[in-house]
Amino acid sequence: MKLQPKKISAIVSLLSEPEPDIAASMRQKLYDLGESVVREIHCACEEGSRAHREVSRVLMRFKEPSLDMRFRNLALNELGDIALEEGVFALARFGYPDLDESAYKTRLGHMAFELAPRVAPDDHPIRIIRTLNHFLFEEKGFYAPRHYDPDDTYLNRVLDRKRGWPITISTVYLILAQRLELPIVGVGLPDHYIVKYTNNDRDIFIDPYNRGQILTANECAELIGATISDDLFHAATNRFTLFRMMSNLKNTYLGLDNQNRAKKLESLISIIQADLTDF
Repeated sequence: MKLQPKKISAIVSLLSEPEPDIAASMRQKLYDLGESVVREIHCACEEGSRAHREVSRVLMRFKEPSLDMRFRNLALNELGDIALEEGVFALARFGYPDLDESAYKTRLGHMAFELAPRVAPDDHPIRIIRTLNHFLFEEKGFYAPRHYDPDDTYLNRVLDRKRGWPITISTVYLILAQRLELPIVGVGLPDHYIVKYTNNDRDIFIDPYNRGQILTANECAELIGATISDDLFHAATNRFTLFRMMSNLKNTYLGLDNQNRAKKLESLISIIQADLTDF
């Protein structure tokens, strides 16, 4: 692919804009254009200019392992599952290739640090759930909107905007629970993702979409119009959770008629879907 001089000039002009949102949008376009085209644009930029710095930033990212490779190399835990936090940040890199992951991991660390004095594993489960709910939905203001866009799946944007798909809000819930060593796991109900607190073989179901509402098994079944079965409430693996997030995102892009992004996601989903036994 080779760009016309007019096109290159227009890209350089936009990259020179001081508005951060414009620069971020243009960097995303550069990643989609590919390294060889970006090098061509780099040569057209005045050295030391804002555009030159922005293009150089993108070129540095091209030197990192590809996103495909990152998905293949997701760290495995002792159960053979993927690490959820690493998985969702790998997905966030799909939407935001120059993402500063460390800043968002630090933010999650601060959230867990704030929560730690308020909960203890030997607290009553209902008290722990209420504490988590108050922290996330009252203090921090997280919510699930009625209509979704791609940013409602990318964890960095969910943390920035405090809104996301039910499964993404649930992921924030799960990451904090993992950091605090609380027995909370995901549950991939059909068309509705929730979490549950497991306590002495008794499960307490929590619906992050409805601000952490506590549900009975019967209420969960009514919510999705299903009958209760042995496998309806089994714990979702991290791999399945990431797979479902990616599938939601692909469908969001398809709804926006962005076939290119949906197709690229499909190739990453095929990596995650390999050996997926709980789909």
